[in-house]
Amino acid sequence: MKKQWLKKRILIWIRAMISWSCLALILFFLILLRPELTESILYTAMAWSMLFSFFLLLAIGKVMILEPFRTIRKKIELFNDGIIFTEIFKNLEGISPDTDALLLKVHTILDKDKIMENAKQQARYLALQNQINPHFLYNVLESIRSDAIMAGVPEIGKITEALAVFFRYTTSKMESLSTLQEELNNVENYFLIQKYRFDDKLELKIKLPRDDEEILKTRIPKLTLQPIVENAIKHGLEPKVSGGTIVIDIEHSDTVLYLSVVDDGIGIEEARLGCLNEKLSRMDANDSSANEGGKGGIALINVNSRIRLLMGDEYGIHILSTPRIGTEVCLTLPYMFEQAEGIG
Repeated sequence: MKKQWLKKRILIWIRAMISWSCLALILFFLILLRPELTESILYTAMAWSMLFSFFLLLAIGKVMILEPFRTIRKKIELFNDGIIFTEIFKNLEGISPDTDALLLKVHTILDKDKIMENAKQQARYLALQNQINPHFLYNVLESIRSDAIMAGVPEIGKITEALAVFFRYTTSKMESLSTLQEELNNVENYFLIQKYRFDDKLELKIKLPRDDEEILKTRIPKLTLQPIVENAIKHGLEPKVSGGTIVIDIEHSDTVLYLSVVDDGIGIEEARLGCLNEKLSRMDANDSSANEGGKGGIALINVNSRIRLLMGDEYGIHILSTPRIGTEVCLTLPYMFEQAEGIG
């Protein structure tokens, strides 16, 4: 079936309106020349038919022309406001062969680099929002630390300092890559705060390859490890009451960095695990289903989304788990030492 372009619909509608106008004009002149026609049944039928066809044409124009144009206008406004998603181009087909060819070309050109740039702009905006009161927070925490030390309670001073450093790290350069060393430092800082909260029931172990200090200089997306460790504590170890251990194991090949975060918590049920892994495997950086992650899933999906956005779809997260035994979150990342092009 030949495609009915929006341009073709408009031309057909305009011709129909012109034809209707011509018929109405002819009927009007006939009435002027022969007034007795107004008493004719044929005249009455023609008049009602003309009126009905007029409203029918208006309805057809609204449904097949006006509404599609309104949809196009709304989506173009979204695009002009910086909201870039490729479905815009897929759903705007049907205007004319020339515009369809233009949309196809734009859709081809609109690659992941463009989407990433838009995401970076949004990240900068969110970072600015998060930085409304950071200095106030740092100053208050520093005052509490000083007072705690002067009062002879160094433990509180130590935890307060860790909290200040943690917030400073998480609210600066949100779109940048960090070194693995910086990420591990942030995790250790975060874990120090959690150990204080859980009365030392938690333990963190970090396993690095022997005699390979260079690995600590490799770059990964910022806040990759801490959300996963937080997720392990909240959904794996905290329900155990007795606490537990988290192990971060780090390996690499010539091109790939392998990170795993293992906890000996309550684990994940098989159905829930399958659902999470299926969501992680099929989603892309713009997948709106990130908000459907449910209990224990949003943090993992968020990290996975950022990894794929910045590094490519071949990288990301996979989860292994056994109920009442524990969970392992496996991450694959490119093994690189330079800031990725277009990042930061």
